Amino acid sequence: MSENPSVTIARDFYNALAKGDLDSIRSDQLADDVVFHVPGRGSLAAEYRGKDQVLGYLGRLGELTENTIRFEPDSFLLGEDTVAAVIRVRGERAGRSLDDRGVQVFKIAGGKIAERWSYPYDPYVIDEFFA
Repeated sequence: MSENPSVTIARDFYNALAKGDLDSIRSDQLADDVVFHVPGRGSLAAEYRGKDQVLGYLGRLGELTENTIRFEPDSFLLGEDTVAAVIRVRGERAGRSLDDRGVQVFKIAGGKIAERWSYPYDPYVIDEFFA
């Protein structure tokens, strides 16, 4: 049985991110008018609109963690036009370690990521880590 195309898109996004392949993410995974919703009150909490802002955010995650940030999907839940990834997030920054879990929900349109919402298990841990 083959994998659902929406799950493949989400999985390919995480694989490209792990490799630091932002060019592939730009061309293959993101819709032109993509929106990423990043919750919290920390320095990275915002709504990122369009490929340039989203890729700037993803690049900033890499910079702040010296490319140690990892989003590791455990499982995927499928909806009509959405896929939710149950993830583990790990990284290192300024002598501190991050190890949190959460869910990221992707809206898929036209075979690309149109929108993503992040729901960390403990948003305060994320805010503090990136402070």
